[in-house]
Amino acid sequence: MILLKRHPFPSKSVFLLSLLFLFIQCGEDDTDDPAPDPEPPAVTAINPSSGPVGTEVTITGENFSESTTGNTIQFNGTPAIAKSASATTLVVYVPAGATTGALTVTVNNETATGPVFTVEEEEPDNIFNCDENEISTSTTWEDVAAGDAVDYVIKCAITINNDALLTIAPGVIIQFEGDESGLFTSDGGGLKAVGNEDNPIKFIGTSAQKGVWKGVYFGSTHPENRLEYVELMHAGRTASAQSDEKGAVQLSREANSRGSIVNCIIEDNDGYGVFITEDSELEAFSGNVITNNALSPVGIFFGQLGLLDATSTYAPDNGQEYIEVRRDVLDTDATLSSLEVPFRFVENNAYFVQSAMTVEAGAILEFASGSALRLGNQSSDCSLTTASLMAVGTEEAPITFRGATEGSGSWLGIGFNSSSPNNQLIHCNISGAGAAKIYNASHEPANIVLQCESRVKIQNTTISWSGKHGIVIHDEDARLEEFVDNTLTDNEASPIALHFHQLDQLDASTVYEEGNVNPYINVIGSVLADNDMTVAALEVPYRISVANNGRIPYVERALTIEPGVVMEFETSSGIKLGNPGADCVDNTGSFNAVGTVESPIIFKGVSEGQGTWQGIGINSSTSLNHLAFCEISGGGAGQMYNAGGQGNIVMQCEATLKVENCVIIDSGGWGIDFVNNGNTLDESDNTFDNNTSGDIAGQ
Repeated sequence: MILLKRHPFPSKSVFLLSLLFLFIQCGEDDTDDPAPDPEPPAVTAINPSSGPVGTEVTITGENFSESTTGNTIQFNGTPAIAKSASATTLVVYVPAGATTGALTVTVNNETATGPVFTVEEEEPDNIFNCDENEISTSTTWEDVAAGDAVDYVIKCAITINNDALLTIAPGVIIQFEGDESGLFTSDGGGLKAVGNEDNPIKFIGTSAQKGVWKGVYFGSTHPENRLEYVELMHAGRTASAQSDEKGAVQLSREANSRGSIVNCIIEDNDGYGVFITEDSELEAFSGNVITNNALSPVGIFFGQLGLLDATSTYAPDNGQEYIEVRRDVLDTDATLSSLEVPFRFVENNAYFVQSAMTVEAGAILEFASGSALRLGNQSSDCSLTTASLMAVGTEEAPITFRGATEGSGSWLGIGFNSSSPNNQLIHCNISGAGAAKIYNASHEPANIVLQCESRVKIQNTTISWSGKHGIVIHDEDARLEEFVDNTLTDNEASPIALHFHQLDQLDASTVYEEGNVNPYINVIGSVLADNDMTVAALEVPYRISVANNGRIPYVERALTIEPGVVMEFETSSGIKLGNPGADCVDNTGSFNAVGTVESPIIFKGVSEGQGTWQGIGINSSTSLNHLAFCEISGGGAGQMYNAGGQGNIVMQCEATLKVENCVIIDSGGWGIDFVNNGNTLDESDNTFDNNTSGDIAGQ
């Protein structure tokens, strides 16, 4: 048997493994200190703190990454890349698209916010040299920048003078800025800015708001002054020295100026879109769009009013939604177009028409409180004039004359003093006038006043809301011609005031009654001497007063009163056949008033009772003197003729009269009285009652 002997020490391999295990255990028990966290970045300053895109900016601080890519730099959120980097300094360029705001630096997800950097617009290289702001030799400004880029920037007043012409090519874009910046012609200089529909010229502000720059002013008569296919915005910063008004485009020389404005867009300006001074000449004006200006689309003087055209757009959104019309004399023939906004006459005085004025259908004319439209001149009421006013509308498109404010008596009215056959008011609405007299001699305010020897045709027209009468025919020689189918309503006095011999100018188809404070025709006594007259029955009475000299109406011609007529007489008034100078002169006048049972003719006093008016005097021997189916009451207030007579009817000087089927009552004297012998009365079927002296004198 063999015995194995145990070795007193471990084997070599076991020993080595034991050493390795001990080493590993010792390693696990030993620990190292951890690396410290990096400090967050901080921004203490930036230099410069403002500038345009591309400006080099130095950022000072601490704990920046020394790698240019280890720092995230932003200008108000727009990233930028560092040019160089150290732990305390970063150099960077302002990136494209940057806007004003705080600058930030981010390192290892830690962000530091620095001061605000103000991004400025880079000064362009196309700024006009304002040291050379006068153009004295003809010059052309070309379209030098591609597309919609600005070609020129102007920050001063550019004056074109010395007969030079500045031509601006199609497509040019000019930005303006400053109190006096703009384009101005003077001393013969001219401005020709003519674009086209596909390539307009643009005059705009450096920012898109009203009043950034002054405007374009024509102060010369250069034959090529013209704006065509020009877009003009943001002007009206300061007022013109010539007009004292703000406006984007002005013809503004004190002496005179000339220019054309065609197919332009004039919008978003302070003041007026266009302002034309009184001595200027607007040669062409059409196809323009004038909107969103602070005042009126156009300010213009009366003498130039016919220059505005209906192809232009004058709304919406202008601060004053009307054409502002300043006071002047219209001394050249003119036609007022129908525009989408009214013409407003803003000055408190008469606007004088000394030529042919035509108003197109649909036009609206508004008047300030003291303004009027007056034919003739200021120095004389009845000067010879060939002026005319032709306002012919249609049923669908009437012409409107009204106050700038609503209500009666808000302006003076329309005054005629010419006998032109072109004086016509047809399909018009005339309202709110009659605030005061129009002519020096006229003391009766009205919507319409006829003065001197004027002639006016009025048809299908509404005349309303006068502060006094609807119409006044002031002078005895004035005349309404072809007065038919009108409506006179809601006037503060009578619908019409006229003279006795003008009664046949009124027609029964017109409405006289509705809403008038005095529902009667106001008749001033006068002599019917030149023409026979027939008086039509109206829906209101004729109220007859004495003439200005105190005389009652005298009749020297044939007077016919139609059935249904109502005549009311003031206390001292009446009707006399005869001559104002003598009782018994040869007289061919006649008085024929033949009513019907259904439509009697009524002669009465304004107030009821005995003797409230003078009565009817007959002193002619014609067989035409005839009263039938009449009601005559309240006459006999006083002596009719120089020789006497007092009653409802007084016959004088071998008068002849037939009276039948009449009611003759309430006389202050006789029902029928006679003066002298030889009168012939044919009387039958009459009714007499309550006559103070009796029914028929001598019976």
